[in-house]
This record gives sequence, structure tokens and C-alpha cells, in this order.
Amino acid sequence: MKRNFSILVNSCDSFDDCWNPFFSLFARYWPNCEESILLNTERKNYCFPGLNIRCTRVQTDGTAKSLSWSECLARTLDQIETQLVLYLQDDYFIERPIKTSLITEFVALMVADRSIEHIGLTHFGSQGPFEQTVDERLWKIGKRAGYRISTQAALWQVDTLRSYLRPKENAWMFEVFGSRRSWRRKETFLTVNRDMYEPKKEPIIQYMHTGITKGKWNPQVAALFHAHGIVADFSARGFSRDVSSMFGKMKTLKFLVSDPVTACRGFLGLWS
Repeated sequence: MKRNFSILVNSCDSFDDCWNPFFSLFARYWPNCEESILLNTERKNYCFPGLNIRCTRVQTDGTAKSLSWSECLARTLDQIETQLVLYLQDDYFIERPIKTSLITEFVALMVADRSIEHIGLTHFGSQGPFEQTVDERLWKIGKRAGYRISTQAALWQVDTLRSYLRPKENAWMFEVFGSRRSWRRKETFLTVNRDMYEPKKEPIIQYMHTGITKGKWNPQVAALFHAHGIVADFSARGFSRDVSSMFGKMKTLKFLVSDPVTACRGFLGLWS
């Protein structure tokens, strides 16, 4: 049977300590997953029993310079052969069963209607404003909604996701600048009905937001891993004490100061 979507777990080699916990939880809460899974790596390989994982190894061409977040993701998208991709990240540690039947239904909807560029699958990501649609399961993300472009779990048209990437941008810039770029395009971005699928009711995919903060473990992962019999070495990273996002953006802000032209174009939403 022809597959219409692949699963992308966006990562990098320095986060290889996340892979076993991530896929242990993924395999538990998406049993018998038959979809192709691409794990975005630079040079490393990885496998997990029962899962069809292929490492993208995007930097095995002898290039010495490290690729940016966007460059790595772009090279991975070039390896995807399906129309759609389910985007996940390596520290989105899944906490309960995934509603795979709904994901399959949303995939069919996007295949039938290519004007739907994106369907967010969690209560994370954009916080609106939203508009109701004829499908009570889905809301339309307002054209000027904050974080209209998001790295949270979502279904994407592969070509659309690729079109929003810019070589110099990291994940935060992709979300902020990409959202502003989206204001200039006539596209349909949807998300699940937050009232229907909110965490205390029936989330489609529920995960810790997020498992790693500023390169350190979220303190809550220890209990989650222990409850699932997952052994992890927490000593190398240590645990984060400050879960605020401001300090995590300092490296980005330093880059923006050093490259004001890119910063200005990004904030203006120009198609750089």
C-alpha cells in the first residue's frame, strides 16, 4: 500500500542520548507503527527494535563546517519521498497513547485537499486567534497568529515546510520569522480543536514540553523514564533549574546583532 506520509524525528548527533528514551516511548504508545521514520542526524546511525528507522546522516559529504538547524532539516526533507511528513523532535517524550486513527484521517484530508498546508496536532504551538471550520475537529490558525509556524508536532505538506526554511536560521528564528513570512502567503494552516483535544480530555499526541531545556534535562523526565523502565544517564547534561526561555535565546540574539540585515528582513517577514 502506498504511504502518504513519513515520520520525521528532528535531532542532531549531540542529542543521541535522547534517542533510546524517545523511541522507547514512541514504540510503546504507537505500537505496530509501519510508517517510515527518518531520524535527522549528521553522521551517526541508530536503530530500535520493531521500528523502521532510517538515519538521514546529512553531513557525510566531507564538509567540515557544521550545518545550521535549517540546513540540516532541509537536507532531511530532500530525502522524504512522501507528500506529507509528521514532524516531531527528539525530546518530545510521549506520555500516553497516540490517536493514530485520527492522524490517518487528517493525512487523508490533506492528501485530498492540498491547500491544507499544516495541521497542528497538540495544544502547543500557536495560541491563536483561531477560527472555527466546517470540521469540528479542526480550527483555522489566524493569518497573523503568533507562532503560526511552529516546531510542535504537526502534519506538513513537505514542500511547504521546505519553503519556509532559510539557511542561517535556527529553530526559534524559523518559528518567529517563518510566522511573519506566512503573513504574506495565502495558505491554510489548521490545528486541532483545543477544546476537544486538550490535555485533560483526549489529546491526539501528548508529550513533555519539552524534555530538554537549554541543553539540560527537564527535571520531570526522571519520573517519566522511571515509570516506563527507561534507564538514562542524567549526569552528562544535568538538570535544568531555570525553565524560562529567555536565556535559551541569547545565542540567537547574539547572531541577530551580528547580522542586522538578516534580522531586519526576518522581523519584516521578507522573503529572503
